[in-house]
Amino acid sequence: MKTRIRGRYVVGFDTEADSHAVYEDGELVYEGNTVEFVGRGYRGEVDEEIDASDCLVTPGFVNAHSCMDISTFQFFFDVVRERRRGYSGDTRRRDLFSGERDHVFEPDEIRDGALLSFLNMVRGGTTTMAGITSYPFKAHNDPLWEPEIYMEAALAAGLRAYLSHMYRDRVDGVVDRNKGREGLERAVDFVEKYHGAFNDRIRGLLFPYTLDSTSRETLRETREAADALGVGIRMHFAQFPDEIHLLEQEYGMTPVDLLEDIGFLGEDVLLTHCLYPAGLEPEARDRDRALRILAESDTSVGHCPWVLIIRGSGPIYLDSMSSYSEAGINVCLGTDTFPQDMIAEMRWGAIMAKTAHGRRDGVGTAREVFDAATVNGARWLGREDIGRLAPGSKADINIIRLTDHNVGPLADPIRNLVYFGTGHNVRTVIVDGVTVVDDHRHLFLDEERVVRASQPVSDKVRDTLIRWDDEGTLPDEMPPPAYPIL
Repeated sequence: MKTRIRGRYVVGFDTEADSHAVYEDGELVYEGNTVEFVGRGYRGEVDEEIDASDCLVTPGFVNAHSCMDISTFQFFFDVVRERRRGYSGDTRRRDLFSGERDHVFEPDEIRDGALLSFLNMVRGGTTTMAGITSYPFKAHNDPLWEPEIYMEAALAAGLRAYLSHMYRDRVDGVVDRNKGREGLERAVDFVEKYHGAFNDRIRGLLFPYTLDSTSRETLRETREAADALGVGIRMHFAQFPDEIHLLEQEYGMTPVDLLEDIGFLGEDVLLTHCLYPAGLEPEARDRDRALRILAESDTSVGHCPWVLIIRGSGPIYLDSMSSYSEAGINVCLGTDTFPQDMIAEMRWGAIMAKTAHGRRDGVGTAREVFDAATVNGARWLGREDIGRLAPGSKADINIIRLTDHNVGPLADPIRNLVYFGTGHNVRTVIVDGVTVVDDHRHLFLDEERVVRASQPVSDKVRDTLIRWDDEGTLPDEMPPPAYPIL
């Protein structure tokens, strides 16, 4: 069936200019799962018309780093929190994982948490996501069954998903190379089984969890496996001071130098957060050199502004995504934790950059963050058929209301979207040619049931963190009510 969308504005992609372009009173025509036409004056016959005359039509967002389970961060607002406080490195957690049981949550609980996360994503306009999992509630690796649950939940939510097994070989300071190899083998098995499955809606990635929790040997083996499989790699990278201290003590190297030394970097690699690539207090020349290495290797950086704000990170490079972009690095945008709102994430990214540079012009622009949410994520994934709307691209489409009160009088549709919009303004989401969200409602999920089912999982997260807290402070502090609840 051939469908035409008539929009007040339609964001097409100019392949010659390698840039998005906005068509006022534009049209988009797609048939099946493929875009046929973007522009004005389409003369062919169509089977269906969609009226988006009060809307902005955009490509679906590419969420390059999105938490698939119930995040722990929602419990740490307004709380003084150091890294791993309350859920890692303490005796109770070690005792729990010293026996046969290596995880906290059961399959049904994982599914309930994932459905809320995926519903949150797609309702806000994410059509392609690269998922992560929270590490506190498992020992070294994801349980063998866990990624398949995420796959089933993503398909139920209508998403295009990049999934993998998380693995590492260092937990609480103890290195177990066998666990690293086991996790990598599980990851390779998952990719071989599901990469390209379900009409190519599911693809695989390799996911060594963090630089400081994965040995050099496992990272080398990851690089070799990715090359053999032809898939990408994603990793949390250079995000905490104690991570940097560990690398300096063990290897005498900065994070970027370590990855360059083992031949890990490349156009298929996403390093998320990347806050201290040249160490904690580098000279300007060392900082510039680290960014140059990333740029020249075509390595992408994943920026998740909201999670940096809520955890109160100190002075860091990625306060300004523009510093990375100006160095020639491909910066992708991700939500990381709840809520999974890519439109709000664009705004936070823009504001952080403008604040870091102390000016509003030329940094953190609407164009920069919109690219980060669309074509840049697609570029890391090696895709020219998502994150853009052009003939031959996938029919991954958002229809976003411009007449909602919060969007305000229009000056420029992209600026209005970035600086005033939220995921609630997304009226319709089409993934692979299938309408998944319409009139602000998911067509295949019972939204109320999904939200209700997630509450016991969230409660268990909180209770588990409190039980593991050796200091005994979390019951009073987490979460702190804004006012007494009577």
